[in-house]
Amino acid sequence: MRTIASFNTNVKLLLLRSFIVCLYTGIYGILFNLYILSLGYGADFLGLVLAAQVLASSAMSIPAGILCDRYDKRSLLIISGALSTLSAIPLYLLSSPYAILLFSIVGGAFVSISSVALTPMLAENAGKEESVHIFSANASISWVSSVIGSALGGILPGMWGPFAGLSAGGLRLTLLSSALLLAIGSILMLLVKEKRYTARIMHSSLSLKALRPSADIIKFTITSLTFGAASGMIVPYFNVYFVKALKAGVLEVGLVYALAGAVMLAGFIVTPYLASRIGKVRSAALSKIFAAPFVMLIALSQSFLPAAAAYVAYVFFINMAGPATTSFQMEQIKPGEQGLALGMMMTGNYIAISVSTYLSGLLIAAENYLIPFMGTCIFYVLTALLLYHYFKDAEKPRLAKSIMQRINAP
Repeated sequence: MRTIASFNTNVKLLLLRSFIVCLYTGIYGILFNLYILSLGYGADFLGLVLAAQVLASSAMSIPAGILCDRYDKRSLLIISGALSTLSAIPLYLLSSPYAILLFSIVGGAFVSISSVALTPMLAENAGKEESVHIFSANASISWVSSVIGSALGGILPGMWGPFAGLSAGGLRLTLLSSALLLAIGSILMLLVKEKRYTARIMHSSLSLKALRPSADIIKFTITSLTFGAASGMIVPYFNVYFVKALKAGVLEVGLVYALAGAVMLAGFIVTPYLASRIGKVRSAALSKIFAAPFVMLIALSQSFLPAAAAYVAYVFFINMAGPATTSFQMEQIKPGEQGLALGMMMTGNYIAISVSTYLSGLLIAAENYLIPFMGTCIFYVLTALLLYHYFKDAEKPRLAKSIMQRINAP
């Protein structure tokens, strides 16, 4: 809390926006899948909707990155937030499969702009020494907000009188009311002042040379692609797996998601210390290696409680080094290329997620959960190996420096 208090006003406002928007994300993450199923659609259509949404975000990521490198990120966050709100309302009001697909695609495109713009904007307002702390604080606040949102997602559907419960009406009312949070996050950005860095190339003409990615950007994009393949296979379907396969209730799932978020908060708090000891890259690689076995424990569990415990451990490890990874990426990439880099990374990530999400939806519709779980493990390990191979020599962690100093000491 003392660290957060020391941040400048822009960073505090951006962190507050993350809190508000992630309240919505927590509610959405718990209820949207169940809402689609409550309308009478199957897991195959749900997979198509999720894949289309992610594919739209992917298609918009590189254009969004180019816009962020050349124009006012504050304005982009305001506009994209407002349009995300407007696209969410018909998504929850209309039951037609064509309308659901259309507004999922539109919403995914606008979310992509917000996602690309936020990270470099935080980096611009951070000093070099506080970069990891800011990204850790953003991740921590986002997870705390997701905890609250997940809990609300489990509680609110039961508070709508005659529409209470897992009926389409109760879920629709909850999702519609939560969309107000997106509007509040957009309005909050009016108080943020854009910080312009010296290398800025706003309004400069585009050229193929300016859009040529560096070797580091390509490497980051490859690891984003493999990580996306892992995430898309089973992560969007955890709540479906718990409810359909293990017969858990929505309140139980909401509480487990909230508990996972609370435990993850501890990981975010120690992330800056861990990264300073063993390095940001090693932290990211090890967390993915440790997460893989818990994914299989979830798949092999025959009841909800052991699966829930494995899920909490999985969430802790897979997300623990995320802030350090983001900070490392922003350090390695030049400011004028950060938008393009994030756009390419998100494109690779989203394409992989969309494909793996759709394929997994087909498998899960046939009640085959084992293959998605196994695929997730394989791609997590592959991502960890690639990260270490590409960037193991790009940083010198404090622990390694300390050992070398002792070896070389007379």
